[in-house]
Amino acid sequence: MPTGRRNVAIYVPALVGGGAERVAALLASGLGRDGYQVTLIVDFEAPENRGLVDADIAIVTLGGGHARSTLRLAGLLRERRFAIALAIGASANIKLVAAQVIARTQTRLILSYHGTSAVGRGWLGWSGYPLAPLLTRRAARTICVSDYLVRHMVEDWHSPPARLVRIYNPVRVECARPPASAAELKLRPPAIIALGRLAAEKDFTTLVNAFALVPQRASRLVIYGDGPERDALRRLADRLGLAGRVDLPGYIDDPWDAYSKASCFVLTSRSEAFGNVVVEALASGLPVVSTDCGGPVEILDFGRYGEIVPMGEPTALAAAIGRALDQPGEPARRIARARDFADEAIVKRYAALFDDVLTDRAATP
Repeated sequence: MPTGRRNVAIYVPALVGGGAERVAALLASGLGRDGYQVTLIVDFEAPENRGLVDADIAIVTLGGGHARSTLRLAGLLRERRFAIALAIGASANIKLVAAQVIARTQTRLILSYHGTSAVGRGWLGWSGYPLAPLLTRRAARTICVSDYLVRHMVEDWHSPPARLVRIYNPVRVECARPPASAAELKLRPPAIIALGRLAAEKDFTTLVNAFALVPQRASRLVIYGDGPERDALRRLADRLGLAGRVDLPGYIDDPWDAYSKASCFVLTSRSEAFGNVVVEALASGLPVVSTDCGGPVEILDFGRYGEIVPMGEPTALAAAIGRALDQPGEPARRIARARDFADEAIVKRYAALFDDVLTDRAATP
């Protein structure tokens, strides 16, 4: 059984479709290529982000409900003697800390939060926020994926700031197929795209209402994703006379082809801790319009690389979309900004954090 400083575990409930799950897959593969012995631990199997995990990465499926999987996780911590175990997401944080208490190993724990308490799913995931002060003290470090999320955890949930660290999400920007110039981008048919779960926190209702006000009547809106608001969004588009111009094609594993056919990207979330899709859109050279919802503002450097509008205001959003379609701007500077979040660069941040934790005697309680 591998031992030593480079024997690490990444624990995520499953590789379902989602930004945090994609982060887990990219980190596992990136750390593996960087010479780490990585074990990716999941509660149950899911296919959506499985293709991002390199073939030589060991995957262990715990199975069972929360109690049984936590006990199995504790057994794995004892058996594998990991130097570092990283939890991805609020519910995983709780279960990893519980497993460490049961196992009583020397493994250093790193926890992570990938969303705010406003979008926590399930009782266990939501519980990770009121328990944050305790969980954070039990871990060597707790990662937040934006400064916005750091403030949320400190101000709203009283996490000790000394144990928090901000590391942005890794994104496979090298997969993008951007246009060569603004002129080439403007030759594309006026297609506005958005990606995300069709749920209230993404506020696609405001996007559809705004689209009805966009002056370019030949434009189309495509929203990729699945979720409980699909039927309501279809009815809204019909009511606004947009049935032939709004498309809801469902979830896609690989979004890069969609970006390569679009002329503008829009994010309308009410709260977004990071926003992988914003980086993907920048890497694809697209003009980006985003609500002032947290992490995307940092990605766009407070308006330097895209337009930021107030949340829930269709008129302001429509005007910004119209400007993006009329004057898409040069793709090159957006592409350069996206490289700041390339998975290779972010994996190095995690590796540096691992080294720091393993050499810091004060990193664990």
